[in-house]
Amino acid sequence: MHPKEWMTIPVLPCLSLDETLAFWQTLGYQVTYHQKSPYPYGVVEQGGYALHFRRVKGLNPAQSNSGCLVMVTDVERVHQDFSQRLRAQLGKVSSTGLPRLSRMRPGQSRFTVTDPAGNYVIFINLGEQDTKTYQEADHPNLSPLQKAIAVAVRLRDFKNDDPAAAKTLDVALRRAHDESRVDTAQALLMRAELALQLGDLEREHTCQAELRTLRLNPDEKYLLQHKPDLAPLLAKYLPE
Repeated sequence: MHPKEWMTIPVLPCLSLDETLAFWQTLGYQVTYHQKSPYPYGVVEQGGYALHFRRVKGLNPAQSNSGCLVMVTDVERVHQDFSQRLRAQLGKVSSTGLPRLSRMRPGQSRFTVTDPAGNYVIFINLGEQDTKTYQEADHPNLSPLQKAIAVAVRLRDFKNDDPAAAKTLDVALRRAHDESRVDTAQALLMRAELALQLGDLEREHTCQAELRTLRLNPDEKYLLQHKPDLAPLLAKYLPE
C-alpha cells in the first residue's frame, strides 16, 4: 500500500474545548494536542485517526450542523465499547439530548455520536452494507409495505428520526392490502420497537396484539428469526 500523499483533517467547532475533549476521552480517545492560546484548539486520537476541535465563541450546540464520518471494521463492537464506557462514567447511555449515542440494532451498519458541542460523528461499517441498506427504498420491485419498511429504516437508522419512521409505518399498515404476513409482521415489530422508544406504550401494545392475530406459521417465524434486527423483537413480542 502506498503512503497517502494527501490527508484531509476536518476541524469541528466547540463551545467548551475542555468539556469536548473530556467527553471523547470518556469514549476511549486520547488527547494528543491541547492548545490554550492564541486560541483553544485540541486533538483526540483513536485507532490511528484524529478528531480536531477549535473553540468557537457563541456556538449554539443545539443548532450545530457540523460533523464527520468515521469508517470502522466492526461498528457493533465500537458501539458496545462506547456504551460500556459511557455507562461506567456517567451511569447511563442517553440517546437524547447532548451528548448522546444513537441506538444500535443487530446487523445495523452505522450509529451516531453527538458530542457536547453538537457535532455528530457517524461511525460506519466498512463495506457495501451501509449503501445497500440506504438504497433499498429505491428498489423498483417493492410492494407498498416493503417500500414503507425500507423508508422507515432509512429514517430511523440514517436520519435518527424515529417519529417520521413511526408515521411512515402507521400510514403503510393502514393502507396495506394483499401484503404477505411476513412483511406485515416485520412492519409491526419495527413499529412496536419505535413505540417503546417514543414512550407510546399504548401503540406498542396494539402492535403486539396485531402481531398475535397474524398467527404466523413456523416457516414465517423462521424467516423473521433469521433477520438479525428482527429476531430479538420477535422473541420479545411473540414469545414461544
